[in-house]
Amino acid sequence: MTTFKEFQAKYTPIINDYLEQNLAKESDDPRFAEIMAYSVMAGGKRLRPLLFLATLDSLGKDIDQKAVQTACGIELIHTYSLIHDDLPAMDNDDYRRGKLTSHKKWGEAEAILAGDGLLPLGIQWIAEGSQSAKLVEIITKAVGPAGMVGGQYLDIDTTNNDSVDAQTIDHMEWLKTGCLILASVEMATAFAGAAQEQAAKYLDFAKDFGRGYQLYDDLVDIVETSEEAGKLTHKDQEVGKNNSLTMQGAAETRQELKDLIAKGQAALAGEKAEVLLGFLDLYQKVL
Repeated sequence: MTTFKEFQAKYTPIINDYLEQNLAKESDDPRFAEIMAYSVMAGGKRLRPLLFLATLDSLGKDIDQKAVQTACGIELIHTYSLIHDDLPAMDNDDYRRGKLTSHKKWGEAEAILAGDGLLPLGIQWIAEGSQSAKLVEIITKAVGPAGMVGGQYLDIDTTNNDSVDAQTIDHMEWLKTGCLILASVEMATAFAGAAQEQAAKYLDFAKDFGRGYQLYDDLVDIVETSEEAGKLTHKDQEVGKNNSLTMQGAAETRQELKDLIAKGQAALAGEKAEVLLGFLDLYQKVL
């Protein structure tokens, strides 16, 4: 039986190797390729591509080069979102993953273009790897105006807004963070050809894990130092960010996260999903 840590130790280097070997080939300009690669190869947990691959593994689908390419496409899209999120017009952050953010390293225009390049390239890799219009449909909906970008807009719109309600904040956080996590699992169920009833269990897990990840990220902001997190922490309240933590407090947020862990575990009862269930252990350090 493979554990989450064993799976992570095996496939994180495979993901990193694919990104390093193939990203540079996608631009005729070496400097622009370097700018894109700077943020992609800066580190990170590779959570979303690992979720995709772990779901395939749980469903009995072999993880081949096409699956890895598809998974890496998800990581390119995630990195695009981080580059744009860090921009002065958005969160105005100087550090990400323990390194200077793209706009601080290369310039604001260069960072915008790097993100602009990574988004369609990520979709291209998903299309090439999966040869599936369904996967392209899933990812484009997840990151568009009814998904991640819509959530980023609501994040800006609710900042320093005293009249915002908890329901709006929950919706904003789901779009901003949960949609791409759900899409990572949903694409894997489609890639593996899972039956609808079985796929529904994995999607329920992904919804619980995706909601939990935003709560976890909010809690990291108050329990970790900037050095531990690799980015500036203790910032959300200072800049007037409204999120679940600022709305309901740390104790209630932790309880909600515990409840989501239990729901996620229950969703996959009866499935050979030990690796996927191991993702939930990530949340223990903020509880």
